[in-house]
Amino acid sequence: MAPVFACLVLALAGCSHEDEQKAKLAELQKKADERVTQAENQAKTKLADLQKELDDVKGELVKAKAATADAVTKAQSSAEEQAKAAEAAIQKARQAFKETARVQLADANKDLAEVQGKVSKVPAKSKAAVTALMQDIQKQQKAVAKDIAAFDAATLDTFKATKAQADKDLAVLKAKIRAVKAKVQ
Repeated sequence: MAPVFACLVLALAGCSHEDEQKAKLAELQKKADERVTQAENQAKTKLADLQKELDDVKGELVKAKAATADAVTKAQSSAEEQAKAAEAAIQKARQAFKETARVQLADANKDLAEVQGKVSKVPAKSKAAVTALMQDIQKQQKAVAKDIAAFDAATLDTFKATKAQADKDLAVLKAKIRAVKAKVQ
């Protein structure tokens, strides 16, 4: 019996040792599963945090795009308003230049009207010269009228040249009227 008992003790000891190893193995497996679960949970949390950050950045990008579009719209609107204001200012300048030239032409024509009454009383020897000057004056009046009309098409870049031409033609007209005036007196 002793040998059977020894075998039984060994078997029980072997079983007990095997049960301990199974328990340790189960304990290690449980700890490993817990660590894997913990790592998965941390990864899920980090992924959720990153997704939230990404969504926040996307939201900020949408806001930035909207702000940029709004700024562009405002800038275009402002540019259009400034262009309209500039065009209105140019139109006012055109009208002012035209009116100034018309007033100067009216003054010159008034002087001419005074002289024309005396042209018929000019002596015969000066009559041809006075008649030629009167024809030149008519041509010059047409040139001044053309200059006044040119203000309608004048741009910001051409105002100076257009005004200079009108002033020049008005000065020539006035000089010719003075020349006729000198000959008829």
